[in-house]
Amino acid sequence: MASPQAVRMAMREKEYNTNCSMQHAAMLRALDLLPSYPTTEHLTVIDYGCSQGANSIPALKRILSSLPENASATLHFEDTPQNDFTTLAQTIDANLPALSKANGSPLTLYPSLLPTSFFRPVVPPGTVDLGLAWSCLTYLSHQPDLALDATVTPADFAVARAKALASAGHRDLTQVLVLRGAEIKPGGHLIAAIGGQPPTPDSEAGDTGVGSITAAMMKFVARGKATMQELSRFALWPASDPSLGEVRKVLEEPSVAALWEVEHLEAKLVVHPAWEGYGTALEEAGGDGNRAREARERYIRAVVGYLLAASGWFWVEKLKETRGRDWDGGEAWLRELEEEAVKEGVEKFGEMKARLWYTYLKLKRRSG
Repeated sequence: MASPQAVRMAMREKEYNTNCSMQHAAMLRALDLLPSYPTTEHLTVIDYGCSQGANSIPALKRILSSLPENASATLHFEDTPQNDFTTLAQTIDANLPALSKANGSPLTLYPSLLPTSFFRPVVPPGTVDLGLAWSCLTYLSHQPDLALDATVTPADFAVARAKALASAGHRDLTQVLVLRGAEIKPGGHLIAAIGGQPPTPDSEAGDTGVGSITAAMMKFVARGKATMQELSRFALWPASDPSLGEVRKVLEEPSVAALWEVEHLEAKLVVHPAWEGYGTALEEAGGDGNRAREARERYIRAVVGYLLAASGWFWVEKLKETRGRDWDGGEAWLRELEEEAVKEGVEKFGEMKARLWYTYLKLKRRSG
């Protein structure tokens, strides 16, 4: 049997920062979990899986605002070598002036970019005070080897996929937490938001909003712009979708429990921010059908945009497996898919409420 293929992971280049409002909303729900550091003269923070940086800044502002006068901080930004580090560097550079004044007095900041996988050691042992992980700890270290039907309903697909990847997700999250336990100092913290399945069978179901994209892909198959073989490859998205209970099982693993004390563990349903704006726009439209349709299109475009920013790179990778590594039509294909998905969404999915369950955890590194 061939060895599992290591995952090449990166958000869609130049697109993620402007299309990550869902992940941004999830991060904002965790800000109250962040520790304060009123007596710390030098703080070291690392944002694991930081992507292009947009979701790093609010948390860092909150953390740095708690430092004493004339303190300093090392800010590590970690992501895979395939990440868009140009956009990340520009995001950090644009926000450094505000970050350096977050506590009302001059702070000395030392930012660094770390192009490496968090499935290996990232920084020297015992050097980090606080680790952050927003919407990234579901990613797998290796490409899953399984078959899924990409044409079933989004709800059925999500359940089947979660069951198929549960074992790999458990293994990889355990590995990541053990690695972070080596890097974070005793008494230090790891704060994370992990997207996944509802916490209980009776909980409201999540809906990523992928229905309009699935419908558009089926149109592509009918028009010869994609094949069913390619769609089945898209289903191999290398991330698990753990429920709160599955995250708890990882935290109970002896290798994890020996390192981490669980200070907070909670599931929250996060709704895409565009949903509220959509509802307001519909009220303002009244009986004006054209205005209502424009509002629906803005909402659907926001949902499609965040999904393409997170997953589009992977679909292009899968297309290259059948069309050749030199195929350069990926960006045009995604743009056409986006327009088709928006059209499908406006016609058939206008009442779809994009929402996702997140498990929030605050872990404290044990002494010894």
